[in-house]
Order: sequence, then structure tokens, then C-alpha cells
Amino acid sequence: MDNKENITNSENVEEKEINSKKEDNKFKKFISEHKKQSIAIGIGTVALIAVAVCLAVFGLGDKSKDSTTTAKVTDITAQPTTVEQTTVEPTTEVNHDNDTISKLTGDWIPKKLGNKRPIAVMINNIGDAIPQSGISKASIIHECPVEGGMTRLMALFEDTKDIKRIGSIRSCRIYYCYISNEYDAIYTHFGQSKYAKDYLNTDAIDNISGLSAVGNTTFYRASDKYSPHDVYTDHDKLEAAIKTLGYERKYDKDYKGKYKFAEVDGDKVEIKGQSAYKVSLGYPINAPWFEYDENTGLYKRFQYGGKHIDENNNEQLAFNNIICQYVDYGIYPDGKSIDMTVTGSGEGYYITNGVCQKITWKKEQMSDVTKYYNPKGREIKLNVGKTYVAYLGKNMNVTVQDKEAFEKANQKKSEKENTAETTK
Repeated sequence: MDNKENITNSENVEEKEINSKKEDNKFKKFISEHKKQSIAIGIGTVALIAVAVCLAVFGLGDKSKDSTTTAKVTDITAQPTTVEQTTVEPTTEVNHDNDTISKLTGDWIPKKLGNKRPIAVMINNIGDAIPQSGISKASIIHECPVEGGMTRLMALFEDTKDIKRIGSIRSCRIYYCYISNEYDAIYTHFGQSKYAKDYLNTDAIDNISGLSAVGNTTFYRASDKYSPHDVYTDHDKLEAAIKTLGYERKYDKDYKGKYKFAEVDGDKVEIKGQSAYKVSLGYPINAPWFEYDENTGLYKRFQYGGKHIDENNNEQLAFNNIICQYVDYGIYPDGKSIDMTVTGSGEGYYITNGVCQKITWKKEQMSDVTKYYNPKGREIKLNVGKTYVAYLGKNMNVTVQDKEAFEKANQKKSEKENTAETTK
């Protein structure tokens, strides 16, 4: 099927400003009109001391007159002045002198993190391996097909410090090496396909392998899981491995990042396209989909028939941006290993804020980063936040449901669940 047809419709201090000049004019007019009379002047809520001062200034100091004046003061009530009040919510300016813009999310992060290369970790995604750990803390997640119709995830972390454990971790595929390099990341995996081995042994990629000399100290097997879905790591182990291997921890001086982002404190990117409140991807085994939450502006991820949850914190994965990229892929001579072409050009979709837009992508050579373009040929800007990227074979559909169809489907689902509940 032509991927142009892959997308379907299933349908606020209180500023109380008293103009002193205006009030002075009122007061002078009052005196001019009543200069031959002995009166007390009552203005709003002015204190009695101020009244006495005014009487003394205008020669009203006789005791009998004082008595009369006092009586008149109690009889004269100043007309209240109506002042329009506006309540403004106080704003707190955040100082970002010690921050920088993240190359992964476009958001403010501490400079000490923003200048560090991310760590890319291969995450097991077969049914027996879920729920995974640590992935809700990833800034970007890539999903690609592997053998047998399954998929594998690559999670990119800017900060792993507070993550209890990360995994489970599985083996490398050669195309994931190429994708990791687009982020100048330190690639982490446990094993590799034979077609990736030679590349991993070159200086083309900084990688931490579970089958290398640092493997035994970087990875461990969790007692609550079973092999081969029991390999995990954590912050301290990863940092120790990076130090042992002598990898540079800061971004390459020439690295500019992969994406363009909207202004961090500005408006969101609004794209033109089709309403997209549910997005389903054509991976056959895990059958993932995303549902748009208008309240948060996030796409919540589901797979294997339920919510995609992080075991560490029970959080559901959610993203601001979804990119679907169609690529050519085939099978290596061994008859089972997948070969995926990540250079060249192709089509895809960019999904954000409840809208899906057709895009194109381009990567001329392996040392380049993939760029994405809108229908007018301009490089797209992502909304600030987390991004999910799917690499799809051209035979894999992306199905989009608009708001009306999504709401109707949810209503039917609720009615069905309610009926089932009442029949128990």
C-alpha cells in the first residue's frame, strides 16, 4: 500500500491608583466654595488628626466653633469614591542564568546536564519483558522493528541520577547505532547482532556493551525477573563504565542537536493537518497506540492492549511529539536479521496538539542527522517536551482517529463496561 494512503479517518496589587492631583483640585474647590463658613471637612477615611490640622490652617481654633465643628463632622459623610479594582495573579520570574536549553526536549535544564551527552539504552519490548523500568524518565524514545514482528525501544536519557533501575536491556541492531549517533549519545546494550559487531568495534560509536570487559560491573541480573529479560543497570554503574572506557562526557563542540524546537517560554507549535486524537501504529505484535489528552496536551501510550507503564513509578508513558518515519527495510542473508535503511529520504507524519501533518524526511549521509520537513518544505519545529519516534516499514499503516470518532468510541466503550458491571 502506498504510504500516502496509510493514514485513515475512523472517524490578574490591587492597583488602587488615587490621582493626588485630581484630589487636590477637589479639595481647593471645596475650600473656595465654603471659605466663609466654619465647617469640618470629611474626606473618605482621612484620620481625625488630619482634620484638626486643616481646621488650624484656616483659623478655625475657637472652642465654641470647635464644638460646633465636631458636631458637623459627625453629620457630614464623605461620598465614597468608587475605584475599579483589578486582581492580578503575581508572577514569579524564574532565573535561568544557570540553565541551558536541552537538545533533546527544547526545555530549560541545568547547564551541567545540558552539556552532557545523553545515554541511549536498548530496552526490551516483548510481552514477557513488560513492564520496563526507568523509561518514563527518557526524553526521547525510538521504536524500530526487530525479528519476528517484534519491536525494540531505544531510550535516550539526559539524567539517570534518580532512576532506581533501567531495563530490561537487550541487544543492539546496527541501525540503532546510526540513530544513537544522531544524538551524539553513548550507546548502551547487552549483546548485538553479528551484523553490528564490526561497527561496534570501531571508533565510529561510543558504546557500553554487556559482553565487554565492563559488562560485569555495568549490568546485573534482577532476581525478580527471569532470563533473558533480567538485565538491568543504574546511574552509578553507567557513569563508572563511561569513566573506565574514557568516553568524553560533553557534547562534541560541533554538535548542534537534531531537532528545532518552539520557544521554550513561547506559544506552542500549531500545525495544519488532520485531527488526531487516537494514533495507532502498524507494529503487529505489541500493536501500540496513543490517545491525546486535551488537558495535558500529551499523547498517552498504550501497547499489548493496555497502558504502557514504567514499573519504577507506575507512570504511563506520554509524549508531546510523535514522529512516524517510513523507511525501507529488508532481511540480511541469514534470513532473519533486519536491515533498515536510515539514509536517503522518505515520507512520514508529525503529530502534536491533536493534529497529524504529513511530512518528509531527509538524511543524505550516515554522518548527518535526519531532518523533517512540512508540506511547504520548511524544517518542522517540535513542541517543547518529550518525543517518540517510530521507524515503520512501508507496509505498516498509521491509523488516525479524529476527535468525534475518538469520543464516540470512548462512549461506546464506557457503556459496554457499565453494562458488564451491572450484569455481574
